[in-house]
This record gives sequence, structure tokens and C-alpha cells, in this order.
Amino acid sequence: MEREQEKNALNPEQAHTLTLNDRRQAALTGVSEVIAFDDNQVMLATAQGDIALTGEGLHVTKLMLESGQLTVEGRIDSIFYSQRKRRRGLFHRGDT
Repeated sequence: MEREQEKNALNPEQAHTLTLNDRRQAALTGVSEVIAFDDNQVMLATAQGDIALTGEGLHVTKLMLESGQLTVEGRIDSIFYSQRKRRRGLFHRGDT
């Protein structure tokens, strides 16, 4: 039973969480790269797919790619996930 649970459990590098606080702050884990960002959109890559956060006045306040952590602040209007995975971005961990 334990082996089956281990097989089904996500690799820590693939684990991903997103916490949204009052649409003003998003804290993410499992981020492998920042694809692009500006005041209206932040595009990220995770092992589980790309993520785009859109809104106004967005800025990255915490970026720790070694541990996969990222925090975005501003007015967050939407969050989109896609299955498409990219290989390189603006800030890439470099261990692929």
C-alpha cells in the first residue's frame, strides 16, 4: 500500500499551490520559471502547466526559483492554467 501511495504522490518539484488573498496577493509554490511579466499579466511555468495571472498594477514581490516560490501583488482579475509547457523564460531555474 505504501508503494502505491508513493507512486501516486507528486514529486516535491512538481507540487504546486496557489493561495489568493482578497484578489490583492497571490502566493505560489512549484514555480519553475517566469515566462514574462508586466503591470497587467504575469506568466509562469510549473511542472503541471503554465499559469497566467492578469489584472492591474501587478508586480512580483517575492521570487525564489530555487524553492519554487513566487508572490504577486496588485489587483488580480483572473488566473488561467494551460497544459502547454515551455522550456525557457525570462528567469529560468536552469536545471532542465
